[in-house]
Amino acid sequence: MARWLIRSLLVLGLPVVGCALSPGLHRGEASAQEVSVRAFLNQGTVGVGRPFILNVEVSGSQRLDSEPQLPDLSAFATYLGSGSSTSMQMVNNRTTVSVVIQFRYQATEVGTFEIPSIQLSVEGQSFSTESLEITVSDTPPPEQGGGEGGGSPGDVAPEDLFLTAELSRSRVREGEPFILEYRIFTRVDVSGYSFTQIPEPEGFWAEELPLPDPPQVEQVVRDGVQYTTAVIRRLALVPTGPGERTLDPLGIEAQVRMRRRTLDPFESIFDRRNIFPSVAPATVLSNTIELDVEPLPPGRPEPFSGVVGSLSLSATLDQDSVEANEAVTLTVRAQGRGNLRAIPAPILEFPGDFEVYPPEISESVTPSGAGLGGSKRWEYVLIPRAPGNRILPSVSMGYLDSETGAYRVVSTEPLTLEVSGEIPQGPAALVRGGVATLREDIRFIHLGPTRLVPLDGSTLTRATFWLTLLLPMAAIGASLVLRMRLTRLEADPAYIRRRRAGRVAHARLAQARRIAGNDKPREFYAETAQALRGFLADKLDIAEAGMQMRQVHEELGKRGVSQDLVDEVSACLAHSDRQRFAPPDGDTKEEKRFLDRIGKVMTALNREVGK
Repeated sequence: MARWLIRSLLVLGLPVVGCALSPGLHRGEASAQEVSVRAFLNQGTVGVGRPFILNVEVSGSQRLDSEPQLPDLSAFATYLGSGSSTSMQMVNNRTTVSVVIQFRYQATEVGTFEIPSIQLSVEGQSFSTESLEITVSDTPPPEQGGGEGGGSPGDVAPEDLFLTAELSRSRVREGEPFILEYRIFTRVDVSGYSFTQIPEPEGFWAEELPLPDPPQVEQVVRDGVQYTTAVIRRLALVPTGPGERTLDPLGIEAQVRMRRRTLDPFESIFDRRNIFPSVAPATVLSNTIELDVEPLPPGRPEPFSGVVGSLSLSATLDQDSVEANEAVTLTVRAQGRGNLRAIPAPILEFPGDFEVYPPEISESVTPSGAGLGGSKRWEYVLIPRAPGNRILPSVSMGYLDSETGAYRVVSTEPLTLEVSGEIPQGPAALVRGGVATLREDIRFIHLGPTRLVPLDGSTLTRATFWLTLLLPMAAIGASLVLRMRLTRLEADPAYIRRRRAGRVAHARLAQARRIAGNDKPREFYAETAQALRGFLADKLDIAEAGMQMRQVHEELGKRGVSQDLVDEVSACLAHSDRQRFAPPDGDTKEEKRFLDRIGKVMTALNREVGK
């Protein structure tokens, strides 16, 4: 009767929650079953970028003492996730239970590889599976119907779902920006996706470009087949040097609603798998891009801005005349096409009687055609200390014209500033560079009667004597300490960055805390990632723009940071990157937990890097 009931439930497609056992079967008999363990793959050959499942089956028991110890497969595969299923069979009034744990991977390298044995403990006994062999091919293998164990995520054919990486230009020079787009093409119903592999563009300065939310979906025809497509990631890349470069593939795991295909229209309507379609994961990799970055031609002018594209330069004063000792603002603006963020501050020669403050820098860079464009501005506050007509010389910068391949130099016009007022009077006048003595007067000795005041007791016992003696010494000591600190700040920019790292990161985390819970998960994770990246850049004294994790790992290793903390830093950055591009879920509790996690990582970094 029990077997008939189980068979009926399975035919109807209903889950088996429990069943009545025959009178002769007892729990003690089930626990006395012989336990066996084996490992198997859902398919022995898989295409690169496609998923495969590593199964671990435990027969005779449902109780595992611990999770299986998986071998390291990072040389040829990326771990995606896991799941488990339990089954029960009844043969001759004897029940056999088994548990299958499924580990999903995505193949990333071509070749034949060995999967070492897997260790696990079941009911106090230690087991070890046999090693397996898998072949990763650069061409997709023929459909295998799901392979052993069923439930293969490879049910989605490669031509039904794939990812492409495309460059905005075919010829790339050193320092010339271009756009890299990752686009998904699908003929199946994709309900969502997440990033499984986010490559770091080695040898490039990279900037993430914003995408519309939600992504802009289009219908296109590719090789005679109609697809639904959308851009899921866009980067602006600038090569930092010449030579051959490789852009590794981007990996995603898509959630696909699976519907059963049939030629029978009635079966298509009434089949419960079409009314309530299941969701299966499908993983894909984009193509790898190989490119050769051309070096810049010889003969670059100095000063060279580093811009490869087009450039114009202008300089303006907010007023043409000003009183002596009053401020005037000089604005130098560069605009055009190219990597404008990398333009250094202009070289300016000011008159000797001008006091000059460090410039305030602002920039606005956006995608322009096949690269980047925008403007960068420097604002100098000038204070002339003496009257007269002053000439501010022109500013020049060189750049490479991307259309002609020749170097060009752009310059501003000289500016005239009329300074009115009187020549400073007095024993000294403050000018740029120090104090210049303008006039000296004769100081006569005061003559008059002498007053003698009797002293009560010894001078050494009076507090005023010691205050008069020690206060100047304390002031001199404090000024020396302050001078040493200022000297160190001027001579050691890395020290300045380390000192300000915590303050800047705290401000960014405060901004992320304000965003959390406001249904803006992408802004939240972008802010936390920028806070951690900026903190690392300041603490390690490396450039934040184009910072690579390989470089971060090397610098942290040199400073004796523990490997566990290095791994946690990588995990936090990877989680932020994945969440920035994943469909928003609005999990406020998860955002707060991640904020606490980032804070603990920064505290640990501050302790270990600064020790």
